Amino acid sequence: MKFKVWGVLLSLAAPVMALAQSSTPLPTPVIAIIDVDEVQLEALAVKAVRVQADKYRQEFQQQGQAEEAALRQQQQSIEQQRKNNALSPDALAEKARAFDASVADYQRREAARRRAFEKSYNTAMAKVQQAMYEATGKIAQVHGANIVLPRGQVVLFDDKMNLTKEIIALMDKALPAVDFPAPQIEAESQQPAQGTPQSQPKKKN
Repeated sequence: MKFKVWGVLLSLAAPVMALAQSSTPLPTPVIAIIDVDEVQLEALAVKAVRVQADKYRQEFQQQGQAEEAALRQQQQSIEQQRKNNALSPDALAEKARAFDASVADYQRREAARRRAFEKSYNTAMAKVQQAMYEATGKIAQVHGANIVLPRGQVVLFDDKMNLTKEIIALMDKALPAVDFPAPQIEAESQQPAQGTPQSQPKKKN
């Protein structure tokens, strides 16, 4: 019985052994390190993206602040009219509905601005990331490295394995700047705002 079992095992192992003998041996690992955080701080392309992003961020922030101030003024006006009994209950309710609709419109605009900004930022950073990959591959090839690990995933390494500065230098030469696409605000939905009367479909005769 034992001889039969060994025979089966040997018959199963034979194809694997033959495949191992015929396959190309794996290369010896040569590991290098890249500090991605340093790249995102020091690369010229990233700095260019940051400057342009800050500009659009400030513009959108100013727009939002202006709209918030207008909403506060509208709310204070309604509250003052309520205290002074300057409007009938129906008129006051209509003012409140209009204010709620203005708030909803503001929130939609804020969300649209945020989406437009993120889309432009991601587009610009995708170019930076591609440049980093290409520079990493070229520098690794120069040093004969076949594995490049991010600094954050390595506890201990010889600093001679750190190729970050060389990668940044090559990135700066190949891609010194990146255009930040102007954020394109999506057209507002055609859905009627809250509190806005909807047009009724015409009845067929």
